[in-house]
Amino acid sequence: MESAEDEGTISVSPRHQVLLAREYLALIERAPQRDFVVRTLMRRQVNDLLLMTAELVIAGWETRAQHPLAVAYPLHFRKTYFPGQLHDDPEVEFDNHALASRILAVPPPIGHTARVFRSCLIPGTPYARLSPFSGVEPPDMCVPLAEKLPLASAAGLWRLAEQGLAQLVALQEGGLSHGDAELHNAIVCPAPLELLLIDFGGSVHREAVDAAAWEARCALDLEPILREAVFLQCALGRQVGRLAELSWERMDGLLPSAERFRRVIQRQSGV
Repeated sequence: MESAEDEGTISVSPRHQVLLAREYLALIERAPQRDFVVRTLMRRQVNDLLLMTAELVIAGWETRAQHPLAVAYPLHFRKTYFPGQLHDDPEVEFDNHALASRILAVPPPIGHTARVFRSCLIPGTPYARLSPFSGVEPPDMCVPLAEKLPLASAAGLWRLAEQGLAQLVALQEGGLSHGDAELHNAIVCPAPLELLLIDFGGSVHREAVDAAAWEARCALDLEPILREAVFLQCALGRQVGRLAELSWERMDGLLPSAERFRRVIQRQSGV
C-alpha cells in the first residue's frame, strides 16, 4: 500500500483535484517530450481497424507549449481519432465544449488539433454506473428493481437526476442541445458533490437548425433522464418539481407500458 509520502495532490480542473502516485508526479513536474499515457479509457475499432482512443494522459512539453491550459492541468483527458476514418471534428467539439463551459460552468476544454481533442479530467463515476436501471430490458423489469431500492439510494439518485435535468435545460436555454445525453455522459463527482455533463462532440447550436428540428433535439436530450425519473418514482412515489412533472406528462412517449408505471407510482404514493 502506498503511503502519503508516495502520493501527491494535483489539480485536474478549476475545482477538482486527484491524488497521484509519486512516479507520475515526477512526470508532472518534469514533462516528457511527448504525452505519457496513464490509462486507456476506451478504444473504438472495427475488426483490426482502430478508429478512436480515449486516454488519460500526462502532457508532454510539446503539448504544454501548444496548449496553455495543459500547463495548469497536465493530467487530462485526450481523445485521438485516426487518419482515414470518418469522425467528429475536434474543433467543433472544442467550440461546443467551450460554450457549455460558459453556460454550465463545467470544466473547460484544454485544446485541439486536427485529430485530437483535450479536456479537463472530471474525477467521478458516470451516473449510469450508479443507477440499477441502466441497460435493463425490457423496461418493465425496472419495477421490481425499484421496489427493492433502499430509500437513501433512491433519494440520492433523484437529487442527482434533478441536477441533470437542470443542466440540460440550462444548456438548451443557452442555445446548445447536447446531442448524446445518455446517462453515461453525466459524471457524478464526489468532491464537490455534483453532476456534470460531458461529451459535446454531437451538440448542435440552435441557429444551425430550424425550429421544429431544434424542439425535437431538445426533447430527445431529456428522454434518458425523464425515463430514469419514472423508474425512481416507482421506488419513491410521485414527486413534485419540474423533473417529476415532465416525466409524468411525457411518460407515454418514454415507455411502452406507461400505464403500468403510472399505477405503480400511484400505489407507491398511497393513491
